[in-house]
Amino acid sequence: MTTLFPQPCPELPAFQSLLVKGPYHASAPFHLALSHATLHPDDKIILLTPNRGLVKDSLVELNDEWLRRNSGHGNVSAAARRIEIFYPPTLAHLRLLLSMLHEYHDTLHDQKTTLDAAPSLLILHEISSYFTASSSEAT
Repeated sequence: MTTLFPQPCPELPAFQSLLVKGPYHASAPFHLALSHATLHPDDKIILLTPNRGLVKDSLVELNDEWLRRNSGHGNVSAAARRIEIFYPPTLAHLRLLLSMLHEYHDTLHDQKTTLDAAPSLLILHEISSYFTASSSEAT
């Protein structure tokens, strides 16, 4: 059951694409990634977010009890190892990263962007910030 909240909670319906709009708690993308990884134990998940410091500060401020209690244990720890988080700070960096991500087929272009398998879930967190006037740059 893929979800944006710690268990027990309502499940999301099955989806191929999902847009979460409006206010949500800081740990929602991590609960989404962890719940998906738990359901699909052989899959890889990628989370893209523009501001590492803001994500860290928001998580610290929220102080998610479930993450604090469970993140280093058993299935949650195993699921977390299959989540790759990238922090491209600008739209140009995001475009470069997305163009470089690829599956390994006898060629290793870059260790960080060469994946053993395609991700089953790609989370674009705070993607709108790439298109604001204060963060946009020529691409």
